[in-house]
Amino acid sequence: MSIPYFFGAAAGGFLLMTAVGVPALVALCSSIPLAKRRKTETPGFDLKRAYRRITHLVVLAAVLMILVTVLVIRFTADVSTLGYLLGLILAFVPRIKEMTPNNQKNQENFERVYADCYPSGKSPRS
Repeated sequence: MSIPYFFGAAAGGFLLMTAVGVPALVALCSSIPLAKRRKTETPGFDLKRAYRRITHLVVLAAVLMILVTVLVIRFTADVSTLGYLLGLILAFVPRIKEMTPNNQKNQENFERVYADCYPSGKSPRS
């Protein structure tokens, strides 16, 4: 009976980390260096606005992840907790390379998401 709970919790942990945790880690590990780089390349780049957006995303994701993790640890059996933690790890490990600022996909997403931080609202790379 505990095997289905283990796999269900692992799936839940995987989905939570994929939907919330990984984007926050990408913002933290990739968007901050990209924002600093854009500020040096484009002096009119609004670094404060970009930092506020990154901070907002990271804080909300951290609160959600901590809240769900505390609830899982508190209200589920050990087997389900282990499954949940395994799901978090399985979602995180394969996507470590995506968290670098030199990732082309991250650079393109950065240009799209932070386009309003550029002077005149346009990214110089568009």
